[in-house]
Amino acid sequence: MSILFWVCRDEEEVRWLVTVGDLAYGEYLSEELAILDAIDLANDARMGGDIAEVWHRGTSARLY
Repeated sequence: MSILFWVCRDEEEVRWLVTVGDLAYGEYLSEELAILDAIDLANDARMGGDIAEVWHRGTSARLY
C-alpha cells in the first residue's frame, strides 16, 4: 500500500498544507515549501521500505 502525501491550499487561511490521508502533517507559507517538504517525507518513507508518492490536490497531478 502506498503512502500518499497531498499538497493543498487552505482556502480559509493563506497557507499550504501537506496531508497524509485525512491528517495534516504541516503548514507552510508557500506552495513551494510544502512541495519540497512532501518530497522529503516521501524520500524518508521510501528509505524505510514503503512506497510513497506526492500529489497536488488542486490539480490532481502526481509531483513525485
